[in-house]
Order: sequence, then C-alpha cells, then structure tokens
Amino acid sequence: MKFRGLGLALIGAVALALAACSGGREPNDAVGAKVLRNLLSKQGVNGKLISFKKIDGRALKTPNAEAYEFLYEAEVQFPEAYEADCANERARGRCAYLGLAQSQSFQKGEVLKAEGTLHFVRSDKGWVGEDQNAY
Repeated sequence: MKFRGLGLALIGAVALALAACSGGREPNDAVGAKVLRNLLSKQGVNGKLISFKKIDGRALKTPNAEAYEFLYEAEVQFPEAYEADCANERARGRCAYLGLAQSQSFQKGEVLKAEGTLHFVRSDKGWVGEDQNAY
C-alpha cells in the first residue's frame, strides 16, 4: 500500500515536470520580452527594451494548431536617432512590433511607449514565438 502511494506521487511529479518542460503554461513577461528583443534586432531596430509587461492574452484554437495571442506594453529607448518608415511596410514587421500605425522619427535617447501583440504556436518543444524560437 505504501508503494502504491509513492508510485502515484512519483507519477504526479513526473507529469508536472513534463508539463513545465513542454511549455504547458502560457508565455510570460520574460518570454515575451525576449521574443520582442529578438524581433526588433532582426528588423534592424537599434532600440533598447527598457520595460515590458504582458497586459492580456488569450488562447486561440484552429483546426491545425493551438496558438496564443500575447498583448503587451513596452518602452523602447533609442540610443541613436531612428526613423520608423511604416508607409512601405507590407508585412508584419518593425512598425507592428513598435506599435506604430504610421511613420515616426525618434531622437537620440527618446523613449517610445508601445502596445502590441505577439503570437505563439504550441509545438512538442513548447511555445514557438514569432522569432521562430521555442520557449
């Protein structure tokens, strides 16, 4: 009888550990900030992420995948002057990640308060962000 209780406890612990490793929980602030940093870097935005906070999120289910939409507020400081040319942006890119609907210029040291969304898709390796990394 003692071994049965111990076995059940071990099975429960293993299940919890596997859920944590496989991205069982939704993406958090740290993951969102890392994804946004990666995306801005890939887009050539020389801004420094000085704050990041998840403000909402929701699960999305499609016939082919389980996804998660992550809404955030962020502050990005520009160490050098920066021109965000949004008029020519045809695909989701730097302006979307900066929360900009139109072109905007930033002076050296200026801070942008942005709101935006990030998208994640569940895989067997965890949640895959728009930066194509699994978390």
